[in-house]
Amino acid sequence: MNKKFLLSVITLILSVLAFSQNFVSLYEGCNYTGRKYILEPGSYRLYQMKIGNDKLSSMQIPSGLKVTIYTDDGFNGKSNTYSADVNCLDAEWRQAASSIVVEYLYGQPNYGQNDFVTFYNDCYSKGFSQTLRPGSYNGSQLGNLKRNISSFTINGNLKVKVYVNNEYLSGASATFEASQSCLSSSYNDKIASLVIEYKPVLPGNTPGSKGNYATLYEECNYEGNALRLLPGYYDGNKLGLMKFNIESIELPQSLRARVYIDNENLSGYSYTITSSSNCLSSNYRNRIGALIIEETGSYNPNIPGGNEERIVLYADEDYQGQSVSLLPGTYYSMAQAGFTNNTLSSLRIPVGYRVVLYEEENFKGRSYTLTASRSGLNLPGWNDRASSIAIYKD
Repeated sequence: MNKKFLLSVITLILSVLAFSQNFVSLYEGCNYTGRKYILEPGSYRLYQMKIGNDKLSSMQIPSGLKVTIYTDDGFNGKSNTYSADVNCLDAEWRQAASSIVVEYLYGQPNYGQNDFVTFYNDCYSKGFSQTLRPGSYNGSQLGNLKRNISSFTINGNLKVKVYVNNEYLSGASATFEASQSCLSSSYNDKIASLVIEYKPVLPGNTPGSKGNYATLYEECNYEGNALRLLPGYYDGNKLGLMKFNIESIELPQSLRARVYIDNENLSGYSYTITSSSNCLSSNYRNRIGALIIEETGSYNPNIPGGNEERIVLYADEDYQGQSVSLLPGTYYSMAQAGFTNNTLSSLRIPVGYRVVLYEEENFKGRSYTLTASRSGLNLPGWNDRASSIAIYKD
């Protein structure tokens, strides 16, 4: 195979992965080569930023995110901010990063588990559907949606910029800030690429005096090394050196933290913290190995560690092992869903959702419909067999 063609294919695959998630990808080499590291929104000191000191050479940054790199640890020294892909940093900045901040470009006025857009190939939210997060999607990344969109629903503080008959995010475009039940003939089945982004935050509209993120500290009284976390799941690996090393925590009113004691795998005994604490009690201090940051409105006490707006797939029984949370949509393969093929063994399904499992990719072969959580797929022939999945919110 032609090396240049192979490199283009690899770069495209990496772009798809980067744009479909709310994280940035860091590379030790220019042109997105060498070792790759992923960072979600947050502040990363030298020991937290995964990539080695003075190693950063290129970055993939989805639309809606920005990255600030600092030449010194602790967010000191010279700094520079980027809000788009950088295939090779300028010589002054290449291999010079010693601390990094990843954050939302416009702030996050309504950040949560429900910021997404669901596209349909028929009017009135019917037919084939796919859910996309904020990001840029060219024709290849849209896949079956390319020139096949007739309606869409916007969830969260988002807007959609569509490009007509152009797969490369250029040419004639239009921006929609509200859901469309049936696109006009000017756009129906003509959208070949698109961008989903957050609407700008107006002054004074950012909720919470400390933003919509939690801040963890390694010492009481909010001192020592700190780590900012947006809503999400954080096992011991993601906490890094903060694992079993948290003594105080700051929480805005909109968030709560579900912390797991003496366990780094989001299982076992847990406790919910609902407000800031300048010094955790001895029952929890330096004993938190994993945690979940969640919005107060999305917490479901009937699903330990769960979220009432997400389907969660697990590779092992009893909600253990590799996991991924999914929004409504149709996923023609488990890889598209971010999950390993033929490994599904349990799943959490909130009330009002319906999940259809398919034995083969592209929704072929036998199928099975579920409307409630299953701690084990003890159905004849279904454990470790699902290869594609469809999720509906009834």
